[in-house]
Amino acid sequence: MLTKLTGGKVYDPAHGINGEIRDIWIRDGRIVANPGDNQPTEEYDLLGKIVMAGAIDMHTHIGGGKVTIARNLLPEDHRGDSVEREGLMRAGCGHAVPSTLTTGYRYAEMGYTAGFEPAVLPINARQAHHEMADVPLMDVGGFARSQAPAWEWGF
Repeated sequence: MLTKLTGGKVYDPAHGINGEIRDIWIRDGRIVANPGDNQPTEEYDLLGKIVMAGAIDMHTHIGGGKVTIARNLLPEDHRGDSVEREGLMRAGCGHAVPSTLTTGYRYAEMGYTAGFEPAVLPINARQAHHEMADVPLMDVGGFARSQAPAWEWGF
């Protein structure tokens, strides 16, 4: 299968491409050089769209104790902002602290493919892993934190 992404604004720092309008060719899930005379099986017009590798958010709050507490403190956030099931997407809710499903969908809409929870406390690690495992469309992880920061030591 040969796919052509036509006229997108391409950003690829690894190859020195910074916002150039280009066509991208994909064969069997891999980016390939222009195949010459071959006609694409599918073609997508990306005029006015950005084409880039998946973005990574190194400091998210997508799972763990703090997120769970915030969801409990903001029940009105979930009642007032529901996301209906659509196609393959499952239903979710929330704006300020969205459900895990809605979190994954919204990150994917922005072009993110990976996100990391910055401070997973050992006591909350199990819950954090359960929540992050439920986030769709993203690779997720967390950074372990073993002690409170200096400003919480009470000096």
